[in-house]
Amino acid sequence: MSQKRMLFFLVALAFVFAFVFSCKGDDDVSSESEVTEEVLEQADDYDLDLAKISVNSADGGSYDKETHVLNLAAQWKSAQIWLGDFDASQYRYVRIDYEAVSPETNQPFRLHNRYSDNTSSYQLCERKRLTQYCALDRTKKKSLKSVFMQSITTEPVSFKIKRICFTQNKVLSPAVVDSDGSATISDISAIDLVDKMGIGWNLGNTFEAHSFSWQENPLLQGMEAEFHWEKAETTTELLQFAFDNGYKSLRIPVTWYCHIIDDNYTIDPDWMARVKFVVDEAIKIGYYVILNEHHSVHGDHTTEFTVQEDGSKKFTSRAMNKPLERGDGYLVCSDEADIAESKRFLNAVWTQIATAFNSSYDEHLIFETMNEPRNARDDHVPDPKGRADHEWEPGLKMPWYKADGSIGGYWCDATACAECLREYEVLNEYNQVCLDAIRATGGNNASRFVIIPSLCTGQKTIVHEKFKLPKDSATDKIILSVHSYPFGSSLEGTTKTEYTDAMKEATKTTIETLTEKFVSQGLPIVYGEVGVVRKKVPIEERIKWIEFFVSEARKHKMSLLWWESGDDRDGTMAEINRSDRSLYEPEFVSVMMNAAK
Repeated sequence: MSQKRMLFFLVALAFVFAFVFSCKGDDDVSSESEVTEEVLEQADDYDLDLAKISVNSADGGSYDKETHVLNLAAQWKSAQIWLGDFDASQYRYVRIDYEAVSPETNQPFRLHNRYSDNTSSYQLCERKRLTQYCALDRTKKKSLKSVFMQSITTEPVSFKIKRICFTQNKVLSPAVVDSDGSATISDISAIDLVDKMGIGWNLGNTFEAHSFSWQENPLLQGMEAEFHWEKAETTTELLQFAFDNGYKSLRIPVTWYCHIIDDNYTIDPDWMARVKFVVDEAIKIGYYVILNEHHSVHGDHTTEFTVQEDGSKKFTSRAMNKPLERGDGYLVCSDEADIAESKRFLNAVWTQIATAFNSSYDEHLIFETMNEPRNARDDHVPDPKGRADHEWEPGLKMPWYKADGSIGGYWCDATACAECLREYEVLNEYNQVCLDAIRATGGNNASRFVIIPSLCTGQKTIVHEKFKLPKDSATDKIILSVHSYPFGSSLEGTTKTEYTDAMKEATKTTIETLTEKFVSQGLPIVYGEVGVVRKKVPIEERIKWIEFFVSEARKHKMSLLWWESGDDRDGTMAEINRSDRSLYEPEFVSVMMNAAK
């Protein structure tokens, strides 16, 4: 090829590359524009006239135009402000400011934007928040028909409307930062601290709720998540009642992923403040408090729902994305992209928690890195016995027993599963990420006690040779956690109804194994969750179990926290009636407390 032709060829090639990359750049810009916030000219808020709110009196509702108190008497009843054909193109949200009229009528409701095509977008207005924003549909907001408030509960709803307006931007609460505390963490050993924790309870089915029946997107429920699995509010009086009945420690399970409000992993400041309130009240009462990261790994493989009579969908679970999306939680698996995202998530979450809880808290506040961390997706080699064996019994060989107590065979053998063995290594890395994030915030967190789990927080996975403790810049500040549900953890999973001699021997052997491997080395054990389904196992059998279990564990200065699952529906493990602050089974609780002594 001649020099001139070569030059022409190179120039042409350069043009081709320039065109290709310019097209790619255009695609990138287009893709980016789909996720970035729309650009609007500056506009002041536009307030709606509250005097124009109308209610259909035939529905049993009422609205006082002077006090602005709205009453909605039944489910799906509403009040509205008619707008005709309003152009809201300069705004992003409809904002409502409101407050409850009384505790009895303090219920959530919906704020709707209804468009001229009779479709609507809505947002839940929560009882723990006084301002809410409902996003306007970009494609329809030039023609808004009405704004209306709708009751979603069977209980009557009454609230005072203080303001409804169109606005361009949300006003967020300031981030929760603990920077002025002067508490001092004592030089108590980890073993002695756990010994002092004694018998405790879990604030279960409260701050860890993460699936929301009628609502597909959990991010839209926000503060109301506290009430979705357990209706009773967590009050100072409730915490005091349990403490007065002998419970010395409180574990507060919190699911954080469904309260992340942006791509920077920012936790909703209002949610953080609500958790902080309960932590503070518990510590004032005298509890040792465990604050954890709970359900950001969860076992919902598909988004399941049933169609209701009115055609709406009732959602029962939400799948984890594959691959994980930003802020979707974490997963213990071998996929490198998911591992990287999981580490970003855990680092961001624990940095914020540790920033909100630092030098105002002494050793009465303990962090727990994760709850039952595991591979909650189908990432294992197909197994004829089912993937669940690998999810909950990773890398283990699990026997089944004959009536005489001898081993009859093995219902799970995952000892050679490369995925399971890799998961132990990945979890070790995750525990290190969490611990490093906590220690990096300095202050009292540089020496705070931190609870570390193994896979599934299991009694057998924690003694697996692949499980390793994270390296800690502090000395004698690591505590280990395991869970125990010897009769099964659900109504369906409870197959044993008698506490047999074989189960008793297994209890003793497990505690002795944990003592020999860890407690004797200065690493205490917290049984972070212990429970049994009340309606499945006779109380006399449960008493036999809890009396022996607690007395054996307390010999070795272990602490046990009962899984309090809330109300008294079928399948519950609750011993505390939160609604009227009483004990379902005073005899059982008394035996448990006396055994601890």
